[in-house]
Amino acid sequence: MVFFRKSGDEPGLKVLVCCMPGRQRCCEHVMGEFCQVSNAYLFVPTLECEYRFVGQGQVTLTESSGDSLRVGDKVLLMQTKGSEYEAIRAEVYKVAKIAKSVCTLDMERAYHRSISVDTTRGILNRTLSVGCMPITQREFEALVECMGGARLKEKELLEHVKLYIRAKGYYFDDETLYNYHVCLKTRPFVILAGLSGTGKSKLSQLYAEALGHGGVRYLRLAVRPGWNDDRFLLGYLNTITGEYVTEPALDFLIRAEKDRDNLYFLCLDEMNLAHVEYYFSQFLSALEEDEAANRRIPLISDTTFALLSKAGKNPGVDASIIVPPNLLFTGTINVDETTQPLSDKVIDRANTIEFFSVELDKIPERMPLPDQITISASTWKSYIASQPDTSYRAHIVEIGKILNKVDLGLGYRVLREIEMYLANSHNLLEPVVAFDLQVKQRILPRIRGTQAIQSALDALSVFAKKHNLPRSGQRLDEMKSRLGRDGYTSFWR
Repeated sequence: MVFFRKSGDEPGLKVLVCCMPGRQRCCEHVMGEFCQVSNAYLFVPTLECEYRFVGQGQVTLTESSGDSLRVGDKVLLMQTKGSEYEAIRAEVYKVAKIAKSVCTLDMERAYHRSISVDTTRGILNRTLSVGCMPITQREFEALVECMGGARLKEKELLEHVKLYIRAKGYYFDDETLYNYHVCLKTRPFVILAGLSGTGKSKLSQLYAEALGHGGVRYLRLAVRPGWNDDRFLLGYLNTITGEYVTEPALDFLIRAEKDRDNLYFLCLDEMNLAHVEYYFSQFLSALEEDEAANRRIPLISDTTFALLSKAGKNPGVDASIIVPPNLLFTGTINVDETTQPLSDKVIDRANTIEFFSVELDKIPERMPLPDQITISASTWKSYIASQPDTSYRAHIVEIGKILNKVDLGLGYRVLREIEMYLANSHNLLEPVVAFDLQVKQRILPRIRGTQAIQSALDALSVFAKKHNLPRSGQRLDEMKSRLGRDGYTSFWR
């Protein structure tokens, strides 16, 4: 980490930079040395310091900072990977308070790029070594300059996306755009459902382009009715030649894994022309994992891979592929007689946003595009909430009890992802609107059946009116109407 502050007695900046492997914990003897110096220093300690993220934009140093830090001081943090130095974080923090041996830092400004250790060494033009090294204000400013400018706030980013979409001659209302953005933050797999030609796949494409990741970092695949297993996405091993035959989706994954600094977008167009769980099941399982390292999909068994190596054959791919955290999936579906129904396995793992009408009177004229920006993967991930919002837990439990009576209860996954959506919607959607959308998008698609579910639909309608959930209430009324007319109902129109 880098600490710096203006000195009242001396011109310039006082700076302490801590570059450390493993976890960092501010230790008293380190801070004691810092208090005794009168110039800027680069300090490289051992494994004796720690800082901890306690919320969005807030960090605590868990041991006494002594006299080295005061309220108002600014702080930069060096992050590590394993036991290696990795980079200076692309953020400037400010000391908010110091109490009971805990120093709380609030993020004051975020930037686009972290600073690698190699870049740091190049700017300082000397080796980083354990101990104190002087660092000048000019060197500090050069480091910050490498961060690529101030990072857009989330609402500023979405305003840019809106301008870009309108300049392209398309229109999506704010709720739809914000909803799509929040869904992607919550889980990197979103389903867009509705009539053909209502802009489902266009939304995913324009969103990617607005963030600066169109072209080779956006792939749209048309799903075919014959996709009955995952070889149409992942390819297969030719057992005669020993070579692995890849498909465009696998090539795209490999490219995304090698380029984690950028976002990649994969759109599966009309994904329910085939059974989604047949060809996408391994992805669905991988995306359940929070840690990217655990999102591993096997391509070749270890035994087969060892036999190929023993025979001197190179399949051209690794035995497995990781679904990287910078890859975001969107699936579009049509609901008609040509498509397959979505199973609970799929519905449980994605938000479903509907497109059933286009406001033709609001479609704008094409105009010059706004200035191009490129949002790095780390910047985009910085908008993601780390802790769920449990403020609607009692409401979700009540819904679960209603559904349990007709054997349609909720699971842990749905509960957690609703609460993560609520957390990710802060400052973008009103809390009651966000909860209404989640009831409609995560709970109602699970409901289907005959007259046996009439009581549950009635109870949910009462619940929706009581808690001011008009979107969910309207869909429940439609479902009840179809149940009375046909003797069977589901979420889908």
